[in-house]
Amino acid sequence: MIIIYHNTKTVLRIDGVENSCKNEHFSIGATLFHLAQKFPEATLVWCDVKWEPHLDKESINDIMHHKKMMVSYNPYVVNMINDGLGYVDNASILRLNKEVSFFTWQMSSAVGAISATVLNAVDSQILNKKENFDYLLNSLAKRAMPMGLFCYSEPRLFKKKILAIPCSVNDNYTLFKFVKHHHGIKWVFILFASFLAYERKIMLFPLLYSLFFKKRNWDKKVLDKIQVSSNRKVSNSDEIDVIIPTIGRIKYLKDVLYDLRNQTHLPKNVIIVEQNPKEGSVSELDFISDEKWPFQIEHVFIHQSGACNARNIALSKVKSEWVFLADDDIRINNDFLKQGIDNCKIFGIESSIFSCLLEGDKNEYNKVHQTTIFGSGCSIVKKSYLNQVRFNSNYEFAYGEDFDFGMQLRNRGTDVIYFPEPAILHLKAPIGGFRIKPTFVWSTDAVIPKPSPTVMLSNLIYKTHQQLLGYKTIYFYNLYNTNVFQNPLQFLKKTNKHWNASIHWATILKRDD
Repeated sequence: MIIIYHNTKTVLRIDGVENSCKNEHFSIGATLFHLAQKFPEATLVWCDVKWEPHLDKESINDIMHHKKMMVSYNPYVVNMINDGLGYVDNASILRLNKEVSFFTWQMSSAVGAISATVLNAVDSQILNKKENFDYLLNSLAKRAMPMGLFCYSEPRLFKKKILAIPCSVNDNYTLFKFVKHHHGIKWVFILFASFLAYERKIMLFPLLYSLFFKKRNWDKKVLDKIQVSSNRKVSNSDEIDVIIPTIGRIKYLKDVLYDLRNQTHLPKNVIIVEQNPKEGSVSELDFISDEKWPFQIEHVFIHQSGACNARNIALSKVKSEWVFLADDDIRINNDFLKQGIDNCKIFGIESSIFSCLLEGDKNEYNKVHQTTIFGSGCSIVKKSYLNQVRFNSNYEFAYGEDFDFGMQLRNRGTDVIYFPEPAILHLKAPIGGFRIKPTFVWSTDAVIPKPSPTVMLSNLIYKTHQQLLGYKTIYFYNLYNTNVFQNPLQFLKKTNKHWNASIHWATILKRDD
């Protein structure tokens, strides 16, 4: 382990190397890459000298449990790129939980670590290694994260909790440059328009400044040769339960159970929650007791429909170390459970989601990477985390429960990693399913809330204020483009009414949670 101490401008001291290898008073970024070439197997740590007394050197080896990682911790209230980024970046989670290890590309020069292997892999992609160190770190993580670099805000880098310390907000010139570098010219103009519309600010000079820069494009295969082998132990027994909510899909459910019966690594328990809201109805799953199974089946029959409720019932009955959250209309290969658990162990992670496509669909995401999504029918998760989370009933019969559940997991310190293999085939059965058309409390309102209040609820809970407004901009733009000949003023007046109605009901849902 090599530690570079700096003052945010230049290197002050380097610990862990001989004097002949030191580049004190040099650019921090250039020194980082220089040391990576000299020591290709090393873990490189950076630390602002003011935070040196707080640096927990003993924890770094545990934190950096494989080579394809980059971690950092920002003790300040604001980030390097200011909150205006939310106007154009709705895909990222910009509202971070600093209490736990949390996935993010937002890095800080205060303290952090990265493997020399990663730096050497991306060396040719970093054209200006002497640029502002905070900017370099954020740019590197922003580009590399979708390509498979695992990036985290990691509070364990400090010996004890550091109270958020205020500092000056970074200027809008940096913001516009960052958007041009990483999003492109279209989004620079959207950012300009957003400041004008929502803050009544004319960002003309930052806009013009950004036009002098080009978008940064990387070789998408730059990290592919780095093999991951975590030294973190995440599994003891490898025992796994499977939960399956079902409603009216007997044939499809039977195929899922047959796939589970043929697994090379058999599940311990399969928990089926059968729903039929019809009063006086009885179970249609007689075949369960008619056949012999190499695992225990716990069959729960209820008269209440709803995927959130059914999954919560099933999760409460999980006994094994791992759980596969499945659906009743999927097909899996014989080695799915074994390969799925093996992937979690190789990467040292406790929550995973797998490719789940319709037959004939092309998988456009073929890299293992961190993701903002979650799939309640295609995920394997450690039971210890499931004791702390639930499917939010506010999303019942609507959309958004998967994303919300995934965010609950992340806010408790586990990351959700996407694996393209083993893949799941989603049959999308034409009968049954959970999407029974309900009547919501807002269904009879004079002004129907649009977008759906449950979609808005996710934005209110997990997105920044600027991200909510950025979502509004794109939503209005796409809606207007469906009929560009309509009166724009009348369109804005009408659509704002629907938007405000959605905000109103989403706020009620959030309050009642």
